[in-house]
Amino acid sequence: MTDTHTHLTEEPLFSHLNAALARAREAGVEKFIIPGYNPESWRRAREIAKRYAGVFFAAGLHPLFINEENFPDLKIEIENKKCVAVGEIGLDYYKDNFNKNAQIEIFEKQMQLAREKNMPVIFHCRKAYDDLLAVCKNFSEIKGVLHSCSCSSEQVKPFLKLGYFVSFSGTVTRKNSRKAKKIAASVPPEKIILETDSPFIGTAEHPVPSVEPSHLPEIISAIAEIRGEPPEKIKAVAEKNAENLFKISAWS
Repeated sequence: MTDTHTHLTEEPLFSHLNAALARAREAGVEKFIIPGYNPESWRRAREIAKRYAGVFFAAGLHPLFINEENFPDLKIEIENKKCVAVGEIGLDYYKDNFNKNAQIEIFEKQMQLAREKNMPVIFHCRKAYDDLLAVCKNFSEIKGVLHSCSCSSEQVKPFLKLGYFVSFSGTVTRKNSRKAKKIAASVPPEKIILETDSPFIGTAEHPVPSVEPSHLPEIISAIAEIRGEPPEKIKAVAEKNAENLFKISAWS
């Protein structure tokens, strides 16, 4: 299995990497993608990926960490052989006083970079799906995944038409997460991808910050129950989707 979105660069995971990765592999999770959001996180993610087999990373300027001065460094970072995507990038209108124009401008530049390098994109989006879609339509050849998707089942449809994958985190395990459960029930199996977003998004059984990649099977079980399908089927199709999108092998 692949945890396509885990912040192994952050505490408490970073201080206990060996143990966390050992627990993950015991649970059947053998591949990991660390999404970068600013230069410091890229560098730390790159070093972890260099040290551990089966660990990869992505690099991008998160909408809450945008800085035009860092863009040249990003262009260099994505050349690393273990960098498998541009991300996490996108739009975030959740907090007050967000700069919409600045977010869109740097998002478009990063989408252009992904196009030039023929790399997939890990999308972060909160309360900005209409604007995200408007930008994405101008880059229809790019492949990507909606990380821990929080839109409605109707909002996700045009992204599916663009060929994007939809990633599910621990949110889908929670009793009152109606939107996430509705999307999990309706998304075609060939578009399902799995993540923990550890240590930032807890599951029903493992709250923040205790959640880690070893808890991916809990997310699989929740999706399987929602869809009325065997967990092994969800695991197999999600793994195939992750491999198709990120082009990773188990122990590169």
